[in-house]
Amino acid sequence: MIRNPDGDAKFSRYWGALAAVISVLCWVLSIPPFEFAEAAYIAFVPLLLWLYTQPGRRVFLVVALVTGWASWLAILIWLRHVTWLGTIALSGVLAVIFVAWLWSARVLLPRLVQQNVVIRLLGFAGLAGVWVVLEWARTWLLWGFPWAPLALSQWERPVILQIAAWTGAYGVSFLLVFFNLCAAQTLRHRIIRKERKMWTGWFSPDLYVGMAALGVCIYVFFSVLPQPGSSQALFTAAVVQPYIAPELKWDTEREIENLEILEHQTRFVASLESDVVLWPEAATPWPVMGAPEMQARVERLANELNKPILMGNLAENRELGEWRNGAFLVEPGSGLSQQYYTKRELVPFGEYVPSYLSFIDKVVPIGGSFIPGDSVGLMDLRLADSSYRVGALVCYEDVFPHLARASARAGAELFFVATNNAWYGEEGGAEQHAAHSVLRAVENRRPVMRVGNGGWSGWIDCYGSVREVLLDAEGSIYFRGGGSYTVSQFSEWTRQQSYYTRHGDRFVALSAVLALLAFWLARRPMVRPAERTS
Repeated sequence: MIRNPDGDAKFSRYWGALAAVISVLCWVLSIPPFEFAEAAYIAFVPLLLWLYTQPGRRVFLVVALVTGWASWLAILIWLRHVTWLGTIALSGVLAVIFVAWLWSARVLLPRLVQQNVVIRLLGFAGLAGVWVVLEWARTWLLWGFPWAPLALSQWERPVILQIAAWTGAYGVSFLLVFFNLCAAQTLRHRIIRKERKMWTGWFSPDLYVGMAALGVCIYVFFSVLPQPGSSQALFTAAVVQPYIAPELKWDTEREIENLEILEHQTRFVASLESDVVLWPEAATPWPVMGAPEMQARVERLANELNKPILMGNLAENRELGEWRNGAFLVEPGSGLSQQYYTKRELVPFGEYVPSYLSFIDKVVPIGGSFIPGDSVGLMDLRLADSSYRVGALVCYEDVFPHLARASARAGAELFFVATNNAWYGEEGGAEQHAAHSVLRAVENRRPVMRVGNGGWSGWIDCYGSVREVLLDAEGSIYFRGGGSYTVSQFSEWTRQQSYYTRHGDRFVALSAVLALLAFWLARRPMVRPAERTS
């Protein structure tokens, strides 16, 4: 049959545009704060079906880049409250990474589709491996931004998440991409065969293998369920949300007022039945370490309440002109503990400016460049007759899997996340951020307690179930006030570490091997199909 090249090109553009729109919608709606997790299983199917038509290079690049850019811009739209330029630029960088994955699919799919089912499925696993390697690379590229992996879409689906205790969250992303590839191949098979019979027309080993992968997750979920009655209460935490707007937090004329707000809210929540008080990131207007007046005032408050205060705060070394962001513990009687945590992953342009971009000012109007920490800095939280080793994660550090893993491997029994999402308005940023803590809880089998300046505050158990979230009378996480929650742990994991904690990102290495294998297999001579399309 004679083809019309102009007509084919126009059809490819229209199909590509439609595929881009559908994939953007599914991808964005699968990521919190939206609650359409199932969209992640088909998010890339339209684009993959379009790739089977072997679109031209120019059309491919336009469609792929627009899809990635639009998706990431929508996912990160809350970041515009800090910087529109940064939001657009960051979305563009992440879009390029997506283009790299889709380019791999463009190269491999036309060759894999003509192979036998075993080779084809190995190729699909390799493409899922490419996705995993690119997600892992985002932890290290530029200044590191592993935000919103595809696994984040399943943060409210504990059944799927449990494999993360072995593979890390990367295993969940792998599964989702693999299923997308299997579903796309199944639809292509159906379209080409044009079979009208209900069962034989839809028969596809690819689909059944994809469904079997989901079945493995279900099996893992039921096999790791805790024993009845094995949950043990650790302590009750009183959580303070001062909710001071970032543009007012560092206003020198409002320092006393901001401090009084914090103290008033602390006395209010401390009146609740509780064992420890939690404060968010950079809680006080002056550093708790390096400003003697501030340290003394917090110590007086801890003595008054007769409860320890575990907080996010700052430290200043005036002699060296150094600042640190971290987590600190003030105990009644003994005062500021010498055990403290220094934040390891600093926010570029917020806490420091890269030396080669020194002409750009920091966003946070306090101190000079901050000094990063070089250790896990575990803190011993002593309550009554018990002591708990706390691993702190400050600001957006809970999005970095290796930081939480290092703390858990060093002996952390639970995680404390202190953050300030008030920079990003009252949209989806805080909930999207909190979803990462769910992944860290499952990976390391450690409960996570979170406190935000204005929300999200709550705690997550070691199986990734959100147990409590602080809400106001209208059901919003954004409010000034506080509350309390009781943190517990399952006895199975009290003195045991997960496979991921002990062995780390071995699954990433396996994914890299599968990716290389897929490209090697794709070089095999193609098997001529029994059916041809015009």
